[in-house]
Amino acid sequence: MMKNWITLGTAAAVALTSASCGKNDSNEQQGDAKTSKKLDVVELVEEVKVAEVVEVVEGFSFPEVDAEHVHMHKLLANAMSYIDPKHGLIDEASGYPLEGWNQDPSRGLYLRSFTQLTSMGEWVEVLANIAAGYADNPYVSRERALEKLEHTVNTLLADQQDPAVSSKGLLGNFLGLKDGKRLGPLGEDVSKSELVEVFGQEKAAAIWGALAERGWITPVQGGKEGKIKRGAEYGARHFTGPLEPFAADAGKIMEILDERVVKVIWGDNVNLTSSVAKAAGALMHPQLKDNAKAAELVAKMEQFINAQKDGYIDLFNPETDTFTFGKDASRDQFVGWEDMDGNWVVGHQNYFINEFRGPFMFCFLKYGWPINSIKNASFKMMPYRMADGRELYTLATWHGSSFQALGLTQFMNELSYPGWAQNMKNQVAIEVDFATKLGNPGFLSESYSGRGVEYTGDVGVPDIAVSQDERITDAPSLYTLGVSYMVAPEKIENFLKANWQGVSALFTDHGPWEGTLTSTGEPIKFQTSAHTMSLILGGINTGNINMQRYLAAHGLADQLVEFNKPGDAFNFFSPGTQHIVWTASGDALEIKHEGQSFNLHGEKVRFGGVSMVMPNEQGHNLSNGTLKISYQAAEPMPKSLMIVKRAANLPIKPIAFENEIFTRFDKTEGDEVKTIEVPLPGTPNLHNVKELVLVFGEENVFRPIDLTIKQMEFIPAGE
Repeated sequence: MMKNWITLGTAAAVALTSASCGKNDSNEQQGDAKTSKKLDVVELVEEVKVAEVVEVVEGFSFPEVDAEHVHMHKLLANAMSYIDPKHGLIDEASGYPLEGWNQDPSRGLYLRSFTQLTSMGEWVEVLANIAAGYADNPYVSRERALEKLEHTVNTLLADQQDPAVSSKGLLGNFLGLKDGKRLGPLGEDVSKSELVEVFGQEKAAAIWGALAERGWITPVQGGKEGKIKRGAEYGARHFTGPLEPFAADAGKIMEILDERVVKVIWGDNVNLTSSVAKAAGALMHPQLKDNAKAAELVAKMEQFINAQKDGYIDLFNPETDTFTFGKDASRDQFVGWEDMDGNWVVGHQNYFINEFRGPFMFCFLKYGWPINSIKNASFKMMPYRMADGRELYTLATWHGSSFQALGLTQFMNELSYPGWAQNMKNQVAIEVDFATKLGNPGFLSESYSGRGVEYTGDVGVPDIAVSQDERITDAPSLYTLGVSYMVAPEKIENFLKANWQGVSALFTDHGPWEGTLTSTGEPIKFQTSAHTMSLILGGINTGNINMQRYLAAHGLADQLVEFNKPGDAFNFFSPGTQHIVWTASGDALEIKHEGQSFNLHGEKVRFGGVSMVMPNEQGHNLSNGTLKISYQAAEPMPKSLMIVKRAANLPIKPIAFENEIFTRFDKTEGDEVKTIEVPLPGTPNLHNVKELVLVFGEENVFRPIDLTIKQMEFIPAGE
């Protein structure tokens, strides 16, 4: 059946492409002859669609996917084959999904030997959606989905109480699967003191030195700690060279080096928490209201979520009002890194725009986390020049990765709040535009790169990446097409249609491969559970429905609305607003007000700007709206930045870095006026804004400045 599926799908794409039109275009035709020709084409297209529905999507039902979006239906149907029990991608003992399809120890691939929290949560979601009738398929029935879900949820509850794989209700981010048991991962660090405790000071020092010389550890923190480096010649059988004198102690030494640890990571756990909540929401579907097993599972899921609360409290740092990245519970050490002076730096969740944004927002509401944890999560925004010359502004991610911007699914009702909605729509438009420019049959997102066994976050769109490191742009993947479909279904269906030959070439009987290495034209033959199930969950388009049920059931729906409450309109030329001009090196820069506008002028300016200080002492709410700037520029200003500064007298800790909007001012001609529109998201982080600082120029680069700001205002959503 799969072979016929791929063949028919490609044939259908060719037919649709050859027709070059659809029924939505029929009004554009003029004259009887053209209209007649048009109807013939429409009939051809409809015949193709009927054939696809009958031959291709038979046995599958995705009620939240537009019936006319044939290509998304087909993509989802192929992705669903990943969960076919014959592939053995679900661990029988635990009910957890394996990390992925690939298993090749000779290449260092062990994806069938462990699992991780994000994919565990997604599997719980997939099963709940099947049970609720959102993803009927030939592999797992609705009744069987409830049985599998019960098994998985029972395992989650058991593991949550097992100190070998959890701490204070939070699970370790990776779990080894062996002999029907879950194990924590091998530790990455070792303390010299552990060797001293077993072998004494003198012998431990000799062993420590031999381990370093052998290349099995890299000493850090002045030699007190070591980073473990495992490789092909690592282990008890390889006590050679400098380690040969200690071969008799190999067993004891390896016990210390290969200790299993519990490392709880904040991001992986919030992913799991929000997935379990969405799954509970799916089981609240009206058609399951009389299903006793569904009701019992909802109660167990809530038990699991509630038992995580203390673990999250343990990760909150009141000194910074932020959450830490995580904690190595086995060593009682927060996750971080060593600075150049050998000091341990704890990592904190102080950047808001990443794959954990939606889960962060949900957990903030669910657990009543301090509002400062959100207020201290900053962001940056960047412009992207579309192929047609338009500039779209969107929230920038660290790597320019699609899933960091959109998440693995959308579920916090983002499209109901204009600030978020425009950012998400701009992001999808940018992804489509960039993919089209490069001829990529997919989007750029963290993935296997097609370069050996490399898995990397460096795959992304350079223009909207905070990191200035080189991006990989020839390894598009398919999985974020699911979440993108939730944002812009028509746009993604059209993208699939235009790229169907490349997309369908990745289909297998166990779901689509990761993506394509376009520089060689070869498929990237990897699959991970997290990516494949993200494609399914985004494509079936139920995240918001399920989460809204959960929020309503727990009295949290109004709090989500309050979280996204729009600010008040503000004109940056209103009375009392100060415009303060400055330059870093004393270059001559003047400001001249001309009614409801001002002109900045300087013949030779390096680095400078203008600070716009609002009159309200407590600042202004710029959340969930649009920052609109109209301007004229006699000279281009390609490198500009707007820094959003909050009032200094707020009862919160200083944030790690300010919110920043990267921008540029193009040269205008004559009376031409250009406009910049920046969609600002709904977030308490944008409350109490006191000052907006426009910064431009570069050190030691003189430029003439002649910029007139004719309009600058914040327009809240709904106005």
